[in-house]
Amino acid sequence: MKNVAVYLGSAPGCKEIYKGLAYELGCRIASAGVTLVYGGAAVGTMGALADGAASAGGRVIGVFPRGFLGTKEVRESGLEVVQHGLSEFIETADFAERKQVMEDLSDGCIVLPGSFGTLDELFTYACNRAIDKHMKPILIFNFEGYYDPLKQLLANMQEAGFMKPFMASAITFCDTIEEIVEAVRRM
Repeated sequence: MKNVAVYLGSAPGCKEIYKGLAYELGCRIASAGVTLVYGGAAVGTMGALADGAASAGGRVIGVFPRGFLGTKEVRESGLEVVQHGLSEFIETADFAERKQVMEDLSDGCIVLPGSFGTLDELFTYACNRAIDKHMKPILIFNFEGYYDPLKQLLANMQEAGFMKPFMASAITFCDTIEEIVEAVRRM
């Protein structure tokens, strides 16, 4: 794998460990010689991920929607939303184009804990795989069972006949960063 898209939160989460894990994953991706493609933000776990990759000398491509100023809380805090000093920064017209550019640039994706945006990106990536737009791997970091409800939902979809087995097997849940890094190395 040459480039990996990582989808995760622009919030830091309620546990400091989320930012620490994102930072560590960024370091490990860079150390594996893989280019990080992510949403281009400097805040939350997104910023920690990019900082980790950059600290390990990795190539980091940020893809960010033009004119977006962050959530209301971020805007009111005065934090800078856009990450500076990236290897490459790509501005898109909106979030839909950002998703498409990130998918196009990547050879696979990793999903960390996040919220609506993270799930939207995951489901778009997975839908495009389901319709044969690509056959790129999808890895989900299931830290402390964060995505266990999603695992169950996917099983329910398959059992009810709404998801084909090949799609269910296209998503790999990983419980540790080591599992993610090993999966990336095998791709």
